[in-house]
Amino acid sequence: MSFSESRTQALAPDTRRAGIVVGLRATRSGIEHSLDATGRRWVIGSSTSCDVVIDDPYVSNMHCILERRAGGSMVVRDRNSRNGTHVDGNVVEGAELRVGSYLTLGRTTLVAVAAPGADHLSASEMLRGHDPAFRATVEQAMKAAAADCNVLIVGETGTGKDLLARAVHEGSRRATGKFVPVNCGGIPRELIGSELFGHEKGSFTGAHADRDGYFVEANGGTLFLDELGELPIELQPHLLRALETRTVRRVGGTSERPVDVRIIAATNRLEHLGTESSRIRVDLYHRLATVVLALPPLRERMGDLVELVEVSLDEHAGEHGRKTVTECGWRALAGYQWPGNVRELRHAVDRAVALGGTDLTAQDFFPELRFGRTPIGLVPPGEQHLVPYQAIMRGAMEQALATYGTIRAAASHLGMAKSTFAERAKAWGLLPRPRNNPLAKALRKAGP
Repeated sequence: MSFSESRTQALAPDTRRAGIVVGLRATRSGIEHSLDATGRRWVIGSSTSCDVVIDDPYVSNMHCILERRAGGSMVVRDRNSRNGTHVDGNVVEGAELRVGSYLTLGRTTLVAVAAPGADHLSASEMLRGHDPAFRATVEQAMKAAAADCNVLIVGETGTGKDLLARAVHEGSRRATGKFVPVNCGGIPRELIGSELFGHEKGSFTGAHADRDGYFVEANGGTLFLDELGELPIELQPHLLRALETRTVRRVGGTSERPVDVRIIAATNRLEHLGTESSRIRVDLYHRLATVVLALPPLRERMGDLVELVEVSLDEHAGEHGRKTVTECGWRALAGYQWPGNVRELRHAVDRAVALGGTDLTAQDFFPELRFGRTPIGLVPPGEQHLVPYQAIMRGAMEQALATYGTIRAAASHLGMAKSTFAERAKAWGLLPRPRNNPLAKALRKAGP
């Protein structure tokens, strides 16, 4: 089976957890479907012949397939389903499913769970990077977490808005409640009211039973409205009313139901935000934007590139062995604009690890180079400025020195000659300056 790269998504960083997926738990009903750690393949769908049967009229008979790879990791592949397969809000043809990821089929959302007692990182621990602007945003998020106010996260696609939202939830008093993510762009227009607020039986064609919406599901916890700018503007007043009154009314219902939820919204629609020309109504914007958190794009925090790549390589080491990036590979990574940000970078590393050798080259990250084509946004190696490359190499060397302690060990880790490492480290001020010891200075002058 061949996959279109535009529809084959690597997981966003927000969903990466340690551990092996051993089950899928329905977020609404709490029903858990066990996935034997020794199993290799499961068919998911509404047909009773499937390994995992989902009772949902919007799920195809054979909707998707789960496959466990040699190292224990899990891959989900869509089977040309009617309504698509989504991982963490992204429509996919094929993607890796990790512990904590949300798999959405039709109207059913399943969370991938690990074995009891399995260690996993918190969302704040997975917010990798030391860029000052990025860390300032994370610090603001942690302060906002304690305030229980509404939060609006802005940033380009793939910058980690979902992960930051989870970090705010985990750092709040609502951490023991549910975190309910909703992709506003993935809800059909005619079903938005039903999905958000629920519906009464018989209120419209297909409403065969009473159903709670996402607001009620998140009661006592956090409701994350991702890609809010995709919500039709004429429907936004209904959302605004729920935020103002803290009550919801089911479609077809006559009574109001109080809800206690914290709202975290996110958008990549940054044009004219907060004005009448925005895709988000001004009154709704001001209701949500008690705290605004802005995530910088990856091209503005290239000093974090090495750490992000190294983390991805570490995650694959158990299955594929430890791999290193060659100098030409680093130059290519530094010379690319990364319009898909951290998500696109992870996808590139996943692809390189799966298809490349022990030493990963530019062609492993950008297969188009093998056919003489240069990816849009990649500066040809001969025309690259040195500044981005120097920035990421300085970060790599600084990290290696801090981890391994000596020039020899750090150079070996990066696959560099010791002399080259020492020369660059000295030029870039990475080596500790010798202490100003007058006695030692006098002895050197005196000679033997």
